[in-house]
Amino acid sequence: MDLRRKLTPRLTAAIAVAGLLTALPAAAGIQTVSAATGSHHSGDVLVDAGYLRVGMDATGTVTSLVDSRDGRNYLVAGHGTAPLVSLVIGGRQVKPTSLRRSGGTLVFGNSAAGTEVDVAVSDRTSYSTFTVTKVKAPRGADVQTLLWGPLATTLTGSLGESAGLASNSGFTAGMKVLNDRTEGGWPREDTGMGWENEVSDNPSDLQVAPLEQWSVGGRTPWGNLLRAFTFDYTKQRLRTNDSGYGIPVGPLPGAQGSIVGSRIALYGTTPDLAPTVLSTIAKGQNLPYPTIDGQWQKAAQATSKSILVLSDLNTGNVADADRFAKAAGIDTVYSLPGADGPWQSAGHFQFNSSFGGSDAGATALVHASTSDGVAVGAHTLSNFIDTNDPYVQPVPSPDLQLGQSAELTRPLAATDTSLYMASCAPLADGLAGKSLLIDHEFVNYTGFTTVGDECQVTGLTRAQWSSAAADHAAGATAARVPHNSYDGALGDLKLIDATATRFATIWNTTGISATSFDGLESASEAGWGQYGMARMVNGAFAQLKAKDGFISETSREGSNVWDALSRASWGEVGSTSMNQVFINNAYYQANYLPGMLGWISLPGGAALHTVEDTLARGAGLNAGAGFETSVSSLTNGGQNTAALLDEVKQWETARNLGAFTDDERAQFRDQSTHWHLSVITPGSSWSLQQLDAAGNAVGAPRTVSVPTPGFTSTSLPGMTPGKLYEARPAANVPSIIRYTVTAGTLPAGLHLNPDTGGITGVPLTGAPARFTLTGKGAPGTPDARQTFTIRVGNPSPAEGGRTR
Repeated sequence: MDLRRKLTPRLTAAIAVAGLLTALPAAAGIQTVSAATGSHHSGDVLVDAGYLRVGMDATGTVTSLVDSRDGRNYLVAGHGTAPLVSLVIGGRQVKPTSLRRSGGTLVFGNSAAGTEVDVAVSDRTSYSTFTVTKVKAPRGADVQTLLWGPLATTLTGSLGESAGLASNSGFTAGMKVLNDRTEGGWPREDTGMGWENEVSDNPSDLQVAPLEQWSVGGRTPWGNLLRAFTFDYTKQRLRTNDSGYGIPVGPLPGAQGSIVGSRIALYGTTPDLAPTVLSTIAKGQNLPYPTIDGQWQKAAQATSKSILVLSDLNTGNVADADRFAKAAGIDTVYSLPGADGPWQSAGHFQFNSSFGGSDAGATALVHASTSDGVAVGAHTLSNFIDTNDPYVQPVPSPDLQLGQSAELTRPLAATDTSLYMASCAPLADGLAGKSLLIDHEFVNYTGFTTVGDECQVTGLTRAQWSSAAADHAAGATAARVPHNSYDGALGDLKLIDATATRFATIWNTTGISATSFDGLESASEAGWGQYGMARMVNGAFAQLKAKDGFISETSREGSNVWDALSRASWGEVGSTSMNQVFINNAYYQANYLPGMLGWISLPGGAALHTVEDTLARGAGLNAGAGFETSVSSLTNGGQNTAALLDEVKQWETARNLGAFTDDERAQFRDQSTHWHLSVITPGSSWSLQQLDAAGNAVGAPRTVSVPTPGFTSTSLPGMTPGKLYEARPAANVPSIIRYTVTAGTLPAGLHLNPDTGGITGVPLTGAPARFTLTGKGAPGTPDARQTFTIRVGNPSPAEGGRTR
């Protein structure tokens, strides 16, 4: 059947039907786009991805990024061009010089270079997937990397660098990586390509660390970029870290190492519908999909719930910890003694005596707490390996990550304080720590210099990390040892996988249901970049049995771990200003992450007005917190503790139920204001009083109440048969956990996302449809209901749209 001929009479724009791409001449619809963009490329190949229409010329260069509803082109002009896909071969970017269509596949070729990249495209209505199915290069050519884009956009209103999207007020374009081997961001080896030398390293002004190296989204002075890549691991390679040091990694076994299989999704939508599209992609592409109360965590108010972070949680005081948590309306106590959780050491992550000294002891603690209605969380340090861990001593594991190495050119006696090796390259700058591993001995050094054809290494300190000083023969390998941020070691990919499995075993065995991948950057610093981070986070999540309600935080976000992680909550007691917390929350909002305040100090002796100021800021940002304290401090606080915890309960209850108006939340975000909240009817209404800096009342108190759940609009945009439709009825409370059609039906061809409430699809007919949408309230809260009718009419906000 000639699909193109059959469908063309009802087409007004280029389409992709059931994954079949259409390279259309002007008469077949491209003029519709040309009229809006002011240019005409009659031979362009057009690919629809939701409302995004990607145009490419005969060389594979991206020539347009168009909102198909109104024809506006958001491709940056005047700063060069980029193809949709290219290769790096022998350190040089090889761009395609030809593009042809073969059924549902785009074939990018370069006859002079002898290369071909085949990309299968599949239209999934609200997004399209792009999968590399074949890479051809001349025999002996070193194909190092496959690059996606960058797509350079003028969508500069906001940048979701980790979520991988760029927006203005009415349109969002996004790129989503669809497997661990397709990394969001740009390879450090290729910073001279893809405008990388113009990309801001910290576009969100985060204090925790720049995230650019792990982000699909990049910001330049002239536009926002969407980009990704896949690195070849069919042989061992030096991967350049963010500081320029090359770390030997690989190869990966079998087809895992190949760049074939690199895969992304592209989409265009309205900013309000972006979470619905991201949810649809995650479910449709089998990406991690954590839920809470059955709802996708990225859409759930409960994902921002506060936790009680305790430095002294143990088997003897867990009942007291639970009592304090419940007094604060908090359902999770969290172990953070010092910088890590309740572990004997980071690496093997075996429980210490505070949690009973074993998995069985920790299980008993968790059972005691959950029987009292309070969940338990425990902090981790990801790929950090402590120097007292069995991976380090008494015999170093062969799976520790090592840097570059060179052979000793002279024997090294156990008492020597200098050594000679064949090259100084392993000692180059860009790697934390000045340590070498020679046989089973860790050796520190202070300096090095080239002497003739040898590298002299001086200032040796022998027998480090509990190793033993020993004689080493000439020809022995001296390997650089990367240090983690606490001056311990890092694991290679085998240990990253082993740690992911250990975490999942802990969660599955003990019932621990909250964690933080603190130090997650260590999985990247081991040389594997974001692939290492994804192997740890996504690998652990895949093995987690009880995925609903499990809350995970992180020290670093990235496009490859965005799906599996619940949230980020950055901010340290004593070192993070409230201004920085506001900046962090702007990043969270741009990346569709829940608002969080970070760690907030809550000693039993804290001043009530100080705590309420923080709670008001949290209400203004709709942000939860990790309230950092100890059982002993709260116990010593006596009645003051009781007052503090009750204020936490009242503010957090009102925030999570949506009791505050938008105007009140805006006032709370004014850091010069002070407030006091007192309960009138528990869980329903409160008296809100503004105060001056001395604690005196400013004006009369006002009553704030939880609104009756409903929807903010009684109507939805009109539809056009055969054209993509997207709309989302917004609830007036944040506590809705599920959306269902409880009477009537949606128009044929449209589908409801039960997690977000978004309605998407292509109407098959123009028949109007009347239906009742019910938003199920969180446990103990009412439902919202509204009857809607969708009928033929102009879509909102712009007319037009892609045709089916």
